[in-house]
Amino acid sequence: MKTIKYLFPPLLLLAVLSCRKDVNIKPKGNYESQLFIEGILYPGEQPRIYLSLSQPFFNKEVTPQEMFARGAEVRLSDGAREELLHPDSTYDKFRCRWVPYYLGQTPAEYGKTYELRVAFLGKTYTATTTISQAKVDIEEVEYTSEFFDVYGGHDGVILRFRDAPGQNNFYRFQMDRFLDTSRHHAHILEVIQNDCTNGEKFWITDLGRTIFRDENNDGQPMEMYAEVSFEYRRGDTAYIYLQSLDETSAAFYEDIDNQLQSILNPFVEPVFLKSTIEGTLGVFGSVVRSDTVLFVYPQDNP
Repeated sequence: MKTIKYLFPPLLLLAVLSCRKDVNIKPKGNYESQLFIEGILYPGEQPRIYLSLSQPFFNKEVTPQEMFARGAEVRLSDGAREELLHPDSTYDKFRCRWVPYYLGQTPAEYGKTYELRVAFLGKTYTATTTISQAKVDIEEVEYTSEFFDVYGGHDGVILRFRDAPGQNNFYRFQMDRFLDTSRHHAHILEVIQNDCTNGEKFWITDLGRTIFRDENNDGQPMEMYAEVSFEYRRGDTAYIYLQSLDETSAAFYEDIDNQLQSILNPFVEPVFLKSTIEGTLGVFGSVVRSDTVLFVYPQDNP
């Protein structure tokens, strides 16, 4: 027994050290950026297509302006009319920075099929989407101070609605509301320093990261538990939508959500992301939104 007593600490130290290994990573100096395309059409709204250039994983932090793919030719066609989109931008008052994109003037229409064509640096990329999803309205919204999913515990809202029968449906949560700098993002809190609003309120859109399918629930009542991204106080108001996505877009955003499970291992993340645009990374699709529901928070965030 005495021998074991003296041997155990060295063996334990050896076991601990054997589980640790330092890896020296040398980023490639000849990294070639890849074009990333993101375009979601909403009926009744002008189309916005976001084009950006991928960055090395170990690169310094960059802004959307620095990543913007300038000089691209972006065209959108519905079969009867073709439009050339032009560069534009919106100021993000939460992060105090400009967000550039390519903007069209003709609002998207329900029931039409659209082809996106992007020409950039001698290459052309195409994708199509049809806006045919059913519009599904919300029947009830309820606050919940705690619910659990694979990522742990959250606070948020419960959306109740009836699934549109006879088709595969893919749903996502959307919340629009006014904020000021006293309401932080729930996941990054004070990491982002806002010094551009001077106390004024600004409009934000909070999109749910999780895609909900109607599998085995065709035409049945459904409940959606949605985590909210921003802090709140009792009496704060928000406007809630239920989004219906096309199947291609839903699969893309599901892949992005699944990457959270491997967030501590960045070397495996690219494996899960499947592009919906041949030849490059990205997604082109459409969303049909429900009528909006006014929601008032009954308490402060936990």
